[in-house]
Amino acid sequence: MSLVGAWGDSFFEVEAWSEFDPIVADGSERPIPREVVTERLLDEIQFTVSGMVYGYQFDYVPGDPGRGIDELFELTPYGFIQRGDRSLVVHQTWVEDNRLYARVYYEVADEQEPWYQGWHSGANERSSGVGTASLFLGPTQKTKAISDAIRHAVREHVRAQVFTRPLRITGAAILENDPLFSVTRGNYQASVDVLIQVDAIERFSTY
Repeated sequence: MSLVGAWGDSFFEVEAWSEFDPIVADGSERPIPREVVTERLLDEIQFTVSGMVYGYQFDYVPGDPGRGIDELFELTPYGFIQRGDRSLVVHQTWVEDNRLYARVYYEVADEQEPWYQGWHSGANERSSGVGTASLFLGPTQKTKAISDAIRHAVREHVRAQVFTRPLRITGAAILENDPLFSVTRGNYQASVDVLIQVDAIERFSTY
């Protein structure tokens, strides 16, 4: 759970988990060796913390079956937190229910502060979304569930403002806190809260 503001606006906490015995082990032995589980967990933490510090650009085509337009959502990170970043501190790890958990703290650096505070200034609107990714494609799909949840949050945000389906939406989003994960109906499910900036809404031409 995020603790943005608990010690000041420049600190937050992230909790994540990775499985020792997922439905799909990606060819690894069972249970998956701890070092492999640890690497996957660190990858997910890196993705999440980067999304909370820097956020993403998005390009979203909602799709329209009647017009033969497929849905397209592209998420491009503004930046990445690097492995070994001294601001990222592993506070606690533990094993529970055949999962390796980690709780980490991140302190926003001075050079990141203007960007981070700009996002959290209150000028950006909030939205929430729930996304999924198949369990049967393996545990590395969890970050795709986060991306899908951001897509859903963008869609709901725009639907509340625009009556007719637009052709394309571009803008930016940042994770307001760490995603909440569950496993349901053969999917990893991620619930996210995001701050959103919509840069442009392109509408269909009318004649």
